[in-house]
Amino acid sequence: MSGASSQAQELPEPNVLERRASLYLERRSGRKERSPDPASVDTSELSRIRRNAVAWAVLSGLVSGAIIGGSEAWLRLVYRGGIEDMPFWDQFPYWAAFYALVGVITVVEMAFLYWNALDATARLNGLIGAPLDGEDRSEFLAVGLARAALESPNPHQVVHGVDPYALMPRWRLIAQNLLYKAKVGASSFILRILMRRVFARAALRGFIPLLAIPLYAIWNAWITWRVVDEARLRTLGPGAIETVVDLIKSHDGGLSEEAVDILLHGVAETVMRGYDAHPNYILLIKRLVEEVDPEREEIETDWESDRDNLDRLDDDEKTIVLDVLTLATVLAGRPRRAQRDFLSEIHGQAGRRLDPKALKKLAKAFTAGRGVDVDKLEDVRGPAKDGGEKETG
Repeated sequence: MSGASSQAQELPEPNVLERRASLYLERRSGRKERSPDPASVDTSELSRIRRNAVAWAVLSGLVSGAIIGGSEAWLRLVYRGGIEDMPFWDQFPYWAAFYALVGVITVVEMAFLYWNALDATARLNGLIGAPLDGEDRSEFLAVGLARAALESPNPHQVVHGVDPYALMPRWRLIAQNLLYKAKVGASSFILRILMRRVFARAALRGFIPLLAIPLYAIWNAWITWRVVDEARLRTLGPGAIETVVDLIKSHDGGLSEEAVDILLHGVAETVMRGYDAHPNYILLIKRLVEEVDPEREEIETDWESDRDNLDRLDDDEKTIVLDVLTLATVLAGRPRRAQRDFLSEIHGQAGRRLDPKALKKLAKAFTAGRGVDVDKLEDVRGPAKDGGEKETG
């Protein structure tokens, strides 16, 4: 592999916080040789872990909101009959002390929320069993889980020539990054403005900090719910990817060279239409290349030049290609519309009818922790088109 290609595929360097979090997860997870069958995971236990994490997040929001809101309300309404009537420089020492308190409480709350998410992630992984044993792939998994727990964005990574953001408009990528950085501060600002508009009377404004307490708790709950769901998805990824590999191995004599090309090109197209360098996508590409073509450096990403070649494959190879692309589509959670459109197109090209409802059920079962039922893939493929005619799109 050329130096440039090798450098492009290196694991992006985690920051100090991500590195410490990944080491914590490795210590908590112990040594495991292989991910278990996700279908054997106790989904009720997965739900319990999430509920507990959300409950602690709600409690932290209530406590921090009560301390901050109560302090602000006291300053505004109690101190000397209303601190807002005092000259600015007379108010300054009190507000300086208040915002110092806010800073301390916020830091403590954020540290607790990070620990809470990391603890839930470690418990999820202990139940599901993604291997975090210090090997290269395990390091990638550990850092990916740490980023989920810390709610860090997925770094831009090109793997085997596949750029997950290649099809995303540049303006959308920039906007996505800006919104990610601004969402917490902006939401808090908008919340305060709206509440001040609703409770416009001066007598009620002093109670706004107290009225916001349950909203802080709800915000913490929503964020933690999303974080734990994403962590669960990432812990389920390795097991689902091994299911993909097992499907490929099930073909007697292995796949033909043409089938391998179409399979890899189709996976690359699926990942690019996902608009996200999700760890499950990156791991899938690495694992597939390792399994079907270890000597390949880069995967072609021009699907238009390969789509007609699908019809040259035998029925078994077509089925494997369709099933692998179906599983690739659900690996990062709910499939995007562009991915569903691509999957529908390739099913039509193979003379089959994609069942959107079956695809939705498959994705829902996987993200809920019930694993991938290979038998359900036949439902997604749907019946063959009348007369075996393919859809040329």
